Amino acid sequence: MISSYRTRNYFYISLILFFTSLSGCNATKTVFYKPPDKKIAKYQIIEIPDFNKTDKEWVPYDSGSQIPDMVVERLRADGYFNEIRRSRSDGASDGRVLLVEGTVTGYKPGCKLCEWYIRINDKGKSSVSVRVKLVDKATGDVIADASIEGRAKKPGYGKSRYIRIADEIARLIENLGNQRL
Repeated sequence: MISSYRTRNYFYISLILFFTSLSGCNATKTVFYKPPDKKIAKYQIIEIPDFNKTDKEWVPYDSGSQIPDMVVERLRADGYFNEIRRSRSDGASDGRVLLVEGTVTGYKPGCKLCEWYIRINDKGKSSVSVRVKLVDKATGDVIADASIEGRAKKPGYGKSRYIRIADEIARLIENLGNQRL
């Protein structure tokens, strides 16, 4: 009787750990504090200055500039906008301007315990978290506000740490843009 009770408990515990580990393996996770409004006017110009970095925990030194650079590359390749500026401008413009404000809020290295003790290859499994606000520059209204966490692609260092998070930010911005030009 006691043996079957222990076996059942081990089964349930291992089942819980299995499903918990699966939820941690997602490539990206997005939490919307304010989802984008699909009824708003389309934007022709995007401004993406360097992202801020949090003071509360360590984040990679290049994340504040690399992530916006990668988002700009993706948006230019997809061709949704008339103009994409890599900095914030002070002057008035001809079209509607969407300002992308970001803060790199966290960094989690891969599971070294998994890699060394359990012998699971966890290289390239680090994740970076970014809080992104899309702001209508003319009115100052926040169009969308989201927290995005993206896991690195292999090899797990350099730009590969930011590929998934940059792609998710670009998708969020493209939802507010014109149709392909």
